[in-house]
Amino acid sequence: MKTRRTLLARWACSLVLAIAWAPPAQAQDKPCLECHAKLAQKKVVHAAVHMGCATCHSQIDASTVPHKSKGKSAKGLRAEGPALCANCHDRKLFEGKVVHGPVAAGLCLGCHNPHASDHQGLLKMEPATLCLDCHPDIKKGPHVIAGFTRSGHPLGNDAKEVPDPLRPGKKFYCAGCHEPHRSDLPKLNRFPKGVVSCQKCHKM
Repeated sequence: MKTRRTLLARWACSLVLAIAWAPPAQAQDKPCLECHAKLAQKKVVHAAVHMGCATCHSQIDASTVPHKSKGKSAKGLRAEGPALCANCHDRKLFEGKVVHGPVAAGLCLGCHNPHASDHQGLLKMEPATLCLDCHPDIKKGPHVIAGFTRSGHPLGNDAKEVPDPLRPGKKFYCAGCHEPHRSDLPKLNRFPKGVVSCQKCHKM
């Protein structure tokens, strides 16, 4: 019995010494979100965040703080710009006869937050506000009157939230009629120009 107590005491002492002399945990041994929790604390979180930060940031040395990049990118990204996004997102979704300017320039982050957002589609701000930020001329006059109202077609930038009749679960805004990335039609239209386009939503 005495020998057993002695062995237990020695084991406990060894454990305490091992813990005391163990090297401190390196940053790379901790989950990234332990320090970067704010990046995922919004309504919409990028699926890549759930897949693990190394999905995009594979060229980073997290053993030091601040972290050091092992590659050309300052943030340790495995690729730059649209090439990185194309690892998960099909390039065909961004190719067509007409391509939105920011998409053609590879400026995905001009509109989208790569980690999380409080807006649909990981957009940086309210959808209509984002569109009108670059297209302020649309606000100057009625947009697509087509005989319905004097004020023109709603743009989705008013206080009253209107659901998109053709895209369930989404708020109606510019993307109800225009593709935000690419289209085979002029002006990034979703539908052919004319009454047929209006009849998608309006009974005439």
